[in-house]
Amino acid sequence: MKKQHLLRDSAKMAEPLLGPFLANVGNNLETLAFFLTLLAMGTALKLKAQEFIDAETACQDGTATDTQHKKTVKAALLVMADEAADAVEKLANGNVEILTASGFHLTSPGGVSPTPVGTVALASFANEVTTKIRLNLTVTGNVRAVIVERLNPDGSWTKVGVYTDLNDVVVDKLIPGSSNTFRVCGMAAGNQTSEYSVPMTGFCT
Repeated sequence: MKKQHLLRDSAKMAEPLLGPFLANVGNNLETLAFFLTLLAMGTALKLKAQEFIDAETACQDGTATDTQHKKTVKAALLVMADEAADAVEKLANGNVEILTASGFHLTSPGGVSPTPVGTVALASFANEVTTKIRLNLTVTGNVRAVIVERLNPDGSWTKVGVYTDLNDVVVDKLIPGSSNTFRVCGMAAGNQTSEYSVPMTGFCT
């Protein structure tokens, strides 16, 4: 059987996919027993991926400065992704189970079947403070992270974050007294994503 390696494809990913993909990889390195020696690297990668997601969101109605910041964060994130891939390959030494568990894509994925992604639904909201809403989720099956999107006035959706602690999904920077509609989807190994949930509306009070 051909030896598996990790595919270095992060630089070619569409930017809306890059942040969530590497946040999921970072979470896997941070939390799975396989990667105990890579915990700090996973935490750093996850934080940088979230920084890129935030920077990308800021660019949607932002300035040239916001765009340059996004480019700077992306460059640093891609370097960290390559370093993490190198560390995973060294640790795995060809072990397909470990390579797959990292969340990176494989060079020859045929024959490797990660556990299918589960489902995520919005169960309820809880107000933390006037600018924050906690999203309570119903999670079924294999879900390692959740993507949260907020509905814009024009009917489009904006990604507000990727959360790896499914019991601590809090959206902040909201306007007091505002109505906010959210939807969520789950992520699992191999960059699998579930369908988005039925949207739900909550109020900052």
